[in-house]
Amino acid sequence: MKAWRVYEAGDIRCDELKSQSVGENCVKVKITCSTISPTDKSVFEGKLSADKLPLIIGRQCVGMVTEVGENVLNVVRGDRVAVDPYGFCKQCANCKAGKQNECEKMLTYGVDEDGFMRDFVVVGSDDVYKLPDRVRDEDAAFIDHIAISLAALNKITPEKGEHIVIVGANVVGIILAQVAMYQQAVPILVDTREDKLALAEELGVYYTVNSVDSNVQKKIFSLTGGRMADSVAHIASSQLPFSLSLEYVRRGGKTVIVDWGDAEDDNNVSMKPVLSKQLSLYGVNNGAKNIPSAINMLANRTVSVERLVSKEIPFAEVGKYIKEQTEMPDKYIKILVKN
Repeated sequence: MKAWRVYEAGDIRCDELKSQSVGENCVKVKITCSTISPTDKSVFEGKLSADKLPLIIGRQCVGMVTEVGENVLNVVRGDRVAVDPYGFCKQCANCKAGKQNECEKMLTYGVDEDGFMRDFVVVGSDDVYKLPDRVRDEDAAFIDHIAISLAALNKITPEKGEHIVIVGANVVGIILAQVAMYQQAVPILVDTREDKLALAEELGVYYTVNSVDSNVQKKIFSLTGGRMADSVAHIASSQLPFSLSLEYVRRGGKTVIVDWGDAEDDNNVSMKPVLSKQLSLYGVNNGAKNIPSAINMLANRTVSVERLVSKEIPFAEVGKYIKEQTEMPDKYIKILVKN
């Protein structure tokens, strides 16, 4: 078995590992497709999971079931599946109450435990989701992005016709805007990169604001008829200032910070707007429990992700492109890895 493993900051190697055996209630998956994620870059740079090294990176993957253990009933050999990027203890109060997304001991693969940047992986049968024929492997690699977007919207529960400002036109921001439109909310996407905003417009996001060229508050004020936004979703990995996001939401509105926990701290944040406007503030760092819904949205073509892939690479070149992303973090929107 081959796997990309980070040993220390700046040191990533493709290792040959022993094959994993398939135990009871487990399946072996031949990974066909994965992505290079911000968490992978952060692990490589030493900003994340330093106490977990050496660590196999990779949070998202899609593949084909090649072996099934005893008592596995939900999939058979040859099924195409997406693998859940999260692990749950199943013992804490939240898990027992059906709130796995709030598990007290939740782990993320590729961050807390060895991830999926490998050719084969053995996982529990409950951790795989069968893919419909109409969902391509390449598109299924974005299931986690859709799931976390759904989780964010579940927190702020936008009503039909309400405006939601999304700060950050990275992969999550663009997908979140599409999901918001599906729920009949009105997204306003803010970023500093015109190329990302142009791509969002091509995917149907009709309100975009370049914060370099425009007065964002004035633009939002105009679009919302003077109310400002009912809610704001701040994509923390976008590296845009959270302090400004708080200025875009109306009094009594809602703000959700969305990320997987690898964003840099914003030391300039003042809580004054939260208190003076009496804002509701939420944090979302996972898409747990939303994976079936995310698969359904892909199957129904509710979300378009194909154009978010700016580079496809073979598995053998993962190390090269992890290093390149460290040197040029804005060169690619999303890199897809084909095994």
